[in-house]
Amino acid sequence: MKKRLKKALSMVLIMISILALFAQSAFAFIEGFSDEIDKANEKILEAVEKTQEKAAEEALKGNKSEEEFNEYLDKLIEKLKDKTEKTAEKLIEKAAKEGVTIEKTYKVFIIYDREVEIDPFYAH
Repeated sequence: MKKRLKKALSMVLIMISILALFAQSAFAFIEGFSDEIDKANEKILEAVEKTQEKAAEEALKGNKSEEEFNEYLDKLIEKLKDKTEKTAEKLIEKAAKEGVTIEKTYKVFIIYDREVEIDPFYAH
């Protein structure tokens, strides 16, 4: 009986040790990947800021009719969304290859007088 108990306890300790080692390495990998997520989020936020500045500058010029300005804003926002989506998709694909799941978390930003949802993300 004692021999079986020792064997069972040994197996349990080995399994716990193995799980702890794998969990640490997986966590370290996700932590290392967080730098890439931070860089991508920074790139996205910079694109948002530039778009906000361009919209404000164009509004201050005042050389477009309301319709022309709205068309300009539409194109500017569409370009921003395309750029941020491409950045997000690249990182999501790269993470998936490495076994990391990244989710988009849309945030609302104001571009001139419009609310626009852009997608910084997080890993889990």
